Amino acid sequence: LISGSDLDPDPETRLTMKHSRSERVRATHPKLFTYVLVGFIALLGLTCLYYGSSFAPGSRKSDEFDGSSRASAGFASNRDGESRVEVPRSIPICDSKHSDLIPCLDRDLHHQLKLRLNLTLMEHYEHHCPPPERRFNCLVPPPAGYKIPIKWPGSRDEVWKANIPHTHLAQEKSDQNWMVVNGDKINFPGGGTHFHYGADKYIVSLAQMLKFPGDKLNNGGSIRNVLDVGCGVASFGAYLLSHDIIAMSLAPNDVHQNQIQFALERGIPSTLGVLGTKRLPYPSRSFELAHCSRCRIDWLQRDGILLLELDRLLRPGGYFVYSSPEAYAHDPENRKIGTAMHDLFRRMCWRVVAKRDQSVIWGKPISNSCYLKRGPGVQPPLCPSGDDPDVTWNVSMKACITPYSVRMHKERWSGLVPWPRRLTAPPPRLEEIGVTPEQFREDTETWRHRVMEYWKLLKPMVQKNSIRNVMDMSSNLGGFAAALNDKDVWVMNVIPVQSQPRMKIIYDRGLIGATHDWCEAFDTYPRTFDLIHAWNTFTETEARGCSIEDLLIEMDRILRPEGFVIIRDTTENISYIKKYLTLLKWDKWFTETTPKGDSLSAAKDERVLIARKKLWSVAAISEL
Repeated sequence: LISGSDLDPDPETRLTMKHSRSERVRATHPKLFTYVLVGFIALLGLTCLYYGSSFAPGSRKSDEFDGSSRASAGFASNRDGESRVEVPRSIPICDSKHSDLIPCLDRDLHHQLKLRLNLTLMEHYEHHCPPPERRFNCLVPPPAGYKIPIKWPGSRDEVWKANIPHTHLAQEKSDQNWMVVNGDKINFPGGGTHFHYGADKYIVSLAQMLKFPGDKLNNGGSIRNVLDVGCGVASFGAYLLSHDIIAMSLAPNDVHQNQIQFALERGIPSTLGVLGTKRLPYPSRSFELAHCSRCRIDWLQRDGILLLELDRLLRPGGYFVYSSPEAYAHDPENRKIGTAMHDLFRRMCWRVVAKRDQSVIWGKPISNSCYLKRGPGVQPPLCPSGDDPDVTWNVSMKACITPYSVRMHKERWSGLVPWPRRLTAPPPRLEEIGVTPEQFREDTETWRHRVMEYWKLLKPMVQKNSIRNVMDMSSNLGGFAAALNDKDVWVMNVIPVQSQPRMKIIYDRGLIGATHDWCEAFDTYPRTFDLIHAWNTFTETEARGCSIEDLLIEMDRILRPEGFVIIRDTTENISYIKKYLTLLKWDKWFTETTPKGDSLSAAKDERVLIARKKLWSVAAISEL
């Protein structure tokens, strides 16, 4: 008889018996054991790959660095005949602390990567993008309580506090009428550091100083493009709009961290940027007037290199309005700085056009005559003939004067006609990019028809004044923006870096924009634009070896909730992008159509996709 204890050996005996059986299996079937082991490892790997796609789009892997998902590699692309990666099941949401994320102006990343940036030269405010393995790989959430922005023109004077919950500027600038917290809103009285009593009165005073007819600063349309450096919350630019003047309001993401975010929330043309070590992303001779009102810039540093950057950007005969203590104060320190600036301007061949109270206006020469009369060795020197003043992307500033070409010699305002005729008149610099006046006119007309078709598709979904801030990701000659001139919108015209010579045409039409590389994030705040237009942008970006998926996530970052995207590209790209609409939460409404063929249709299979982004919150997503 066999007792129960004999049938049920003790644990130690069971372990020994198990090991003995395993040894016999391995000894008898060594190949079988190897096959099973390899199969198990393969199955485990496939399982990890499948479920990993839920946490990182495409081929990206994620880690938990700094509490948020970052990519360890870029998305796989479709170049060189490679097949695209499988569309992921989901895209993660960034941590709420990153609701204001600007990837290439992330100072936390500067510290983590131990970048050696010169703080005195403002390098820490310049464009420094994360390497592929450190990119955020998630959708940036809106702040708690976010509301659809107030419509223009009301937004000029008030915004929702919940959308930009940063009120330190209101307290810091309380005596200067920058902004006032009023319940659940923030109001903008129109004041500034220098013009406490309103930008509108200040603008009139500048026109009077220049003796322009009717106290109109636009001077009959000859003053159209203005660069406002150190712009604060851009009230100067806001009040210029009623004068048919458009300003590129520029400020860094500095101690007044959210000043440009307030400007954009107000619907005012503005962008993040700094006069540091790199050229600003605008071509030469882009602005009729530059403005600095207590902008806190040391114009004398490095042999006047920052003033020489303004010189590059101003058109022949352009003005520099300087409202700062150095221009009027009589204490020894400010008088010393003012005298040194006057000496530098004299050597640059600038002259004082007008001076009153606390402002001085300098004028740039319209010809090379003064430069040629300077004595030998006078500083700053003229730039060498090989220097191209229109190449700006990631190019260092140069401490030299850009002389005029033979064609522009003695041509005030670069020979441009007044605004608004300037918008549709072929500019003289067309020949520099190999475009004829006839081709320019055809491009303008083609975009007029295209935009009409877009608006027919959008009309059922768009409420009056619900679209204000617009971006055109591949602007070419600016035809898309020109076609929107009858709408109460402003357009950030972006010229991809591979086409940067065309940016000069944007400014010569009286429009504004910037050169950019779409393989990187754009330097603006999340939730900036109501409408983003992308014509062949995905085809061009992918051709450069960059990722469609990365570009979609970047577009989502800068697109406002309930904003629209218009994507015009190949059928293949549109079909692929459509698979991401739900993941990106762009599926509140969408439509797709085959557009009419025209002179700009490079691909016969071109399609147009229009989609609308949902308003969502972290709390609502968490409850699902």
